[in-house]
Amino acid sequence: MHTFNRLGVMLLAMGSIWLSSCSKSSNIELISPSYKTMEILCGGDIEVPVLTNNWSIASVKYMPSGETVLDHEGQPLTLKGKGQIAASSGWLTLIREGDDKFTVQLKENFDILPERKFEIAITDETGGKNYVTIIQKRGSEYKIVKSEFTELEDQRHIYTSDEDCSPLTLSNPTSEAVWKPDGYIFEKVMESSHFESNDYEAFGWLPEEDIYIYAPELIIDNQSYGFSKTVYKEATTKTPYIKDVQNYSKILVRPFSTIYVTGEITYCKRVCNYTLTVQNADTGTQFKASGIWTQIVPITGRTIVSDK
Repeated sequence: MHTFNRLGVMLLAMGSIWLSSCSKSSNIELISPSYKTMEILCGGDIEVPVLTNNWSIASVKYMPSGETVLDHEGQPLTLKGKGQIAASSGWLTLIREGDDKFTVQLKENFDILPERKFEIAITDETGGKNYVTIIQKRGSEYKIVKSEFTELEDQRHIYTSDEDCSPLTLSNPTSEAVWKPDGYIFEKVMESSHFESNDYEAFGWLPEEDIYIYAPELIIDNQSYGFSKTVYKEATTKTPYIKDVQNYSKILVRPFSTIYVTGEITYCKRVCNYTLTVQNADTGTQFKASGIWTQIVPITGRTIVSDK
């Protein structure tokens, strides 16, 4: 009985020490209360002071689901010591350059939901843990305030092709020569505009309706070609080379004859680096989106006529 009492006292003392330690760890302030929950209306950088030196970023989770935010390699975001970590899609970067703070770099919120909420867990060497919760609203509207294009001149390419040209048979069963339209040969020929970008902020802000931007004119031998106004979206936009095929041009077909008409188009392909400056209409804050724009413009069409 005596031995049992001594063991009970020892267990009770150990339990008291554990409870005291647990209570101390759970109550320790690693983050100032004013930084534990923050709400923002745009992208930007947030500096978060840390009240201890020996700390780590233990996890980042989407809330309220609790889903872990992953990096480019599919691993959970964690950081011990100095350095930086970034979410796989690039919307979030966490940077630690010293012991007394870390920086949260946020891109604009382009999620379907009106707000993005996530939780950053900070731990110290004693087992203490605090959370920084950030609620980021989605902007109600964005607009382009500036567009810049720089052509990669060594990638300009002029070539001729009969692709998309449709052969045409024109018959005249009458005793008089007849003018017949040949524009249908080029009915499927298109000017194309294609934007691509790896930037997180390049396309996520776009509304449902089309946004048009003005690109530099295509100048060849002091002559302008194509359309400078184009739709900005993550896809290829095509515009008919001929707007009115019926009245484009005509060929004279002799009496009681049939002719066969084919065509070919001379194209110019150009590639440009582009940078857009986009503004959050709610806050006035701006961000830049960069990428590659490829334009293919039909310059001239040529018809080839034969009688067989």
